[in-house]
Amino acid sequence: MDHHTNNCQILWELTPQHTARLLRIYGCTPSASVPDFIGGYPVTELGSYCFAKDCRLPQQYETYEASGGRSYAVTELSGNYIESVFLPDSLVKIHDYAFYNCRNLKQIRFGNHLTWIGSDAFMNCHQLQQLYIRCSVSDKTCLRQILAQISWDAEVSFYSGRQQDTDCIETSIFYPEYYETYDEIAPAHVFGRQIVGEGFRARQAFKDGIIDFTQYDEIFQKASAEESEQTMCRILLCRLRYPAGLSPDKKSQYENYVQAHGRFLSQWLVKNRQLESLMFLIQSQLLLLHDIQAACEYAAQSGWGEGNAAIMHWLGQYQKISQNTRYDFDSF
Repeated sequence: MDHHTNNCQILWELTPQHTARLLRIYGCTPSASVPDFIGGYPVTELGSYCFAKDCRLPQQYETYEASGGRSYAVTELSGNYIESVFLPDSLVKIHDYAFYNCRNLKQIRFGNHLTWIGSDAFMNCHQLQQLYIRCSVSDKTCLRQILAQISWDAEVSFYSGRQQDTDCIETSIFYPEYYETYDEIAPAHVFGRQIVGEGFRARQAFKDGIIDFTQYDEIFQKASAEESEQTMCRILLCRLRYPAGLSPDKKSQYENYVQAHGRFLSQWLVKNRQLESLMFLIQSQLLLLHDIQAACEYAAQSGWGEGNAAIMHWLGQYQKISQNTRYDFDSF
């Protein structure tokens, strides 16, 4: 995928630092790809309400058009229309309400030069559940600032290169939803704040702008008692498939949960058509034979031919293995 916008119209202005601030973008699809340069200036900022339905344009601004040699009708990439956004490595700032009420925005990709996030930049973007960061997980990022504005489920992946590809992912980590309630505890309108969900504590697991995996893994014990099996599945799959900073004892706690909840986990993966994750658990010797068989039956019942065929293949290879024991895949 070419992340340079070749068929678009852009409204922008020059900053005092002689860089470009994006104000509005028009394109051909609901996937916005912000260019690295506009008019020869590096794009370092997204203006306030940049992708919001109601734009607040200044009195004076510049217009930039790129057709890539062909002419297409373009649409305003804003509000409910926008679904994904690719931001350039040059971007440093996202101003207030930049994505306000972008209710269908599902994913955003950015680099580690982004260091400043304005107030309520992602207000009401409840479908934004995929964040891709083009850097190493050991690099300092603005992730904590973004997560402070996203209280709903969110999966964050760190990957190399400009392409977003699962083969390039270094690690992924899941931040479950949390919510806050306020109860009146005194007649004089004194309220007590209560936070429900381990997602809040997970979002505090940072040290100097870098994810602290040791602190993150500490949420597991309480989360396993309070969060849904679905939430726990998403947490442990990220930690086991991409085990950055995962200690042996913490790895064991995730593996033990898989074996204790293998039936639900395998069927949940079938239901959501997550073949790679399902095969990972099988190859890692984490699912018991009867859970694999149940997943195979469920795949057949739900009409998932690809999944059923893949599971049947594995069962065919190991049909003589004793039930409820671990098994050896080294010979495959």
